[in-house]
Amino acid sequence: MAYKIESRPRSDIVTVTYQGKVSLDTRLQVVEEVCRNYSALKPFRVLVDVQDLEMDLLFSEQEAFGEYLSNHYDLHRARVAVLHQPGFNPNSVIDAKAFSNGYRLAQFSSRAKAEQWLLESDSD
Repeated sequence: MAYKIESRPRSDIVTVTYQGKVSLDTRLQVVEEVCRNYSALKPFRVLVDVQDLEMDLLFSEQEAFGEYLSNHYDLHRARVAVLHQPGFNPNSVIDAKAFSNGYRLAQFSSRAKAEQWLLESDSD
């Protein structure tokens, strides 16, 4: 499977882990699944692990996905941490587009720091 979704009840952090090549359709499906199953969490905290993702989307698809994330109703109050390898974020175009449109995210190369940031404040 190209992705895995896990929830840690004690911290209410939902983790999405991508591995290998993941199509735009699959990414859209993952967002809908996460929102359907977890968006009622207050605060809504999401850790997106792209350390093992191989970017296979066209530049235009990456921009479109970033726009989609920033306009998704259920994600407006989400706090999102993107975990990537030090010095390389395969999601950088998506993250930049989403962030420039008001999506609340931060990038990390340390899981501990990403989780700490997610837990620092409420997303309500």
